[in-house]
Amino acid sequence: MAKLEEPQNIPPALLDLYRGTLNPHPTGNIVKKRYPYRMPRMQEGGPGVHSGQKAQRARFKTAMADFRGVSQAERARWYAAEPPWSSFLWYYNYFIMSSLVGNADAYNGGAGVIKSIQVLLDSVPAAMPKDFALSPVVDASKTIVLLNGSARKVPKVVRGKGSVATGGSTLAIGDTIDPDKCTVKLFGTGIKDGGGAGAVAVYPYVDAHRATEIDLKWSETPDAAADISWEITEHVETEIVPVLVYVHNDEVRVSWSELPDGAAQVSLTVVEYI
Repeated sequence: MAKLEEPQNIPPALLDLYRGTLNPHPTGNIVKKRYPYRMPRMQEGGPGVHSGQKAQRARFKTAMADFRGVSQAERARWYAAEPPWSSFLWYYNYFIMSSLVGNADAYNGGAGVIKSIQVLLDSVPAAMPKDFALSPVVDASKTIVLLNGSARKVPKVVRGKGSVATGGSTLAIGDTIDPDKCTVKLFGTGIKDGGGAGAVAVYPYVDAHRATEIDLKWSETPDAAADISWEITEHVETEIVPVLVYVHNDEVRVSWSELPDGAAQVSLTVVEYI
């Protein structure tokens, strides 16, 4: 059996191999073979083992069994570089990640283990989609995107004026609105000769209201046409939610469910699974 001579000067290229093959903590300066981590057999199920330890051990064994069913290509997607063969990172990471998402069981088989999470924030313009670049790139077929944020539509106010004939007039509003969501204010009066009482004011009213036109008439017939101004408020205040247009390996496109009044901030949580 090999003897240990101090100090040790192991080249970095051989350190992982050394740690995976030999015991790094020798006793009596004797170098011994290093065995895999495992619970001593005399303790498995024995009275000195806590129930929580048994449950944790069972979960780890389940994760190891599930891990064997994952292809090498899917395992490699976890890491930019494969971990050292002797480090047990394959099993350890699989166990921890499975535990975090609660799928370290025989039914899920680890299919939902998260590989990466990206959180992105930017302003999405009102009139066009916004492309969010992904770095690192993902496998779009194994990626979900969560959207958070909203834009708004606020009440629209349309103002204008026109001449209303003595018998009434149909005037163009100058915009397109929803008559069922509008209130109208009129400003101005006509004049009618009241004889001995002098001039009498005559007030206009809305006879009909359409998407692009308004019909105005007089409460009494005035002596001549008169100019009337209006203020029409379309009550359309609402929240506009973002929608996902597509997910590509290097890009996510986001737009709005309908055209908002302006740009707004949207955050993305991009989750890629193995």
